[in-house]
Amino acid sequence: MKLNKVIIWLFVLSFLTSSLFIAESTATKAAVIDSIPNTTRHMKDYDHSFLSVTGFASEGVNDRSDYVGTSFYREVNNEEEFLQAILDAQNGDVKVIEITEDLNMGWRNLNLSSEETEAYHFIKQNQEPVDGSTNPNIISSGVSELEINDTDGLTIFSKEGNTIRHSELILQRDSNDIIIRNLNFDGMWQWDDTGAHKEVGWGFIVVNGATNVWIDHSSFSIAGDGLIDLKNGATNVTISWSDFGLKADENPDPDSDIYQSINYMEDKYNANELDSDSLYYNMRHDGATKEEIMAYTAYHSKAQLNGSGDKDYVDYVYSNGDVVKDANHRIRLTLAYSNYTNIGQRVPMIRQGVGHVYNLYHDNSTHHDVLDSVSAISDHATYTLSRGMNARNGASIAADTSVYNDINEPIITAEIQGMDDKSMNEPWDTLFQDAYNNNLIVNSQITNEHGTYTGSSWDNDGENLFTKGFTWYDKSTIGNWAWSSQIEGIEEMDKDNPPSEPFTFEYHYDEKLPYTYHILPLDSVESTVNEFSGSGQVDMRAEDWLKTEYSPTISNLIEDIERYGEAEEITNADTKHRLILHLTAVKQFEEQEKNSKVVKHMESFKLLLDHEKKADHISDSVYQDLYQSTETIISDW
Repeated sequence: MKLNKVIIWLFVLSFLTSSLFIAESTATKAAVIDSIPNTTRHMKDYDHSFLSVTGFASEGVNDRSDYVGTSFYREVNNEEEFLQAILDAQNGDVKVIEITEDLNMGWRNLNLSSEETEAYHFIKQNQEPVDGSTNPNIISSGVSELEINDTDGLTIFSKEGNTIRHSELILQRDSNDIIIRNLNFDGMWQWDDTGAHKEVGWGFIVVNGATNVWIDHSSFSIAGDGLIDLKNGATNVTISWSDFGLKADENPDPDSDIYQSINYMEDKYNANELDSDSLYYNMRHDGATKEEIMAYTAYHSKAQLNGSGDKDYVDYVYSNGDVVKDANHRIRLTLAYSNYTNIGQRVPMIRQGVGHVYNLYHDNSTHHDVLDSVSAISDHATYTLSRGMNARNGASIAADTSVYNDINEPIITAEIQGMDDKSMNEPWDTLFQDAYNNNLIVNSQITNEHGTYTGSSWDNDGENLFTKGFTWYDKSTIGNWAWSSQIEGIEEMDKDNPPSEPFTFEYHYDEKLPYTYHILPLDSVESTVNEFSGSGQVDMRAEDWLKTEYSPTISNLIEDIERYGEAEEITNADTKHRLILHLTAVKQFEEQEKNSKVVKHMESFKLLLDHEKKADHISDSVYQDLYQSTETIISDW
């Protein structure tokens, strides 16, 4: 009897112990995570310091504010001056190009002589659409391709947010430390009457192996192919405070590509020149108005391709031993504080490399409104995808504190590449079949037809709104973050003679992100990114646009205090008044550039903060934020 009891208790104990282990394992996988492993970041409200270069580009781009007033600074007012400035930059004679007027860089518009074509050998005619042109703007101007070659250190910017039209910039691998700021890119789109979005490969920028590239406060409308692509091992690239895509609009500007191209198609429709093979014909025939089609076509399919092909799994080595650093595993991309509107997919897509995303606002709602309200369009629509990031071939992409509005699939592909090889050719489908793809979204919010969810893509054992388009294999990547991976034995491999057996991978679980970054609170991402992203949204002097580091100003501190007061994190009205009064006085010394007085009175401001903190009139977080900003201002002065 005693023996039976012992056996029963051993059984119960065994059951309870197993249950505890199961519960612990499940809890570990489903544990709440609000930050990306192996990163250092600070959350704070928007201030002047957010203008600083962030992300991977911070490893290698440089301040060029000292070039103002020197022969290395070039203002350009027209297209030929721009071409000459690019040429002089390649020779090392220009380090800054300020664009002061809109530029039409279309090939036919340039109308270069044979001598000019030879001199400006870095620009050429871009490809023509395979099915002919449908945009009168492009029929008139043409499209060009402009390469930036052999250039080490160049900033191209506009104080006013001017536009470059009808040209694709190619940043070649022999270029380094390239900065593009406060520019609007347009004029690389036309209506594709097949709806396939494959008739022409026009984009705005291709980073074709260049290193240390910062694209900031710029706007990109829609194009024939990618908006900004990274190829041939491009590395240390940051895209920040930029605006991609267009809102659906039934009344676009009459000079816009959408208005011009749709009216071109409307004329053909009215002249009975279209048939049932025409997408435009079918939509109009079934009842859609041309204005509704204009709203529908304010959509871009493929935003950012990073890694041009599976074949670039290893660097190319010439017979003499020279190495071309063009392998996909070199790709390092940061997307920060940017706005994506009606973008279908590839936000971003990366093969083998690394992507870091934070404070992104991705909103496809106005496009979905058109699809939901006009059946004559939705019945024929090919622009229906609503996806986010896509890590492939062992790549890693992590997104932090971002907002996805009306996005159906924030993460796509599969945990292991062999489960998503339908678009891969031999032998790459076999070689990459065992590669684990690392995808992670943390501290973010998604809203779509299925509801709203705030949290991480690892929550609930990976089953949540962030992962609706993702296929799990064994969920071993949950709780095991690797910032990068590497094909084992890659040093002995030859690009022209790939192995026959599947690659094996080493995952770098202990690797840390090489930079610290700032994030906005989740509840302010939409409003702040909408306010400050894109060209023409920030007003600064030329020398300020050429900086790479910015500190909070006294005006920023005053604005912060106003916000904290409204949020009741400063609980005493007199405290708020005293802090602002003190800073308003110091601001006068700041404007007069009286360094010693600024420092003296900001030291006094620290004492005032200490006093208000001891009186419990300000919260701990507000105290830390204001104190840290004060220290930074004192250090700068």
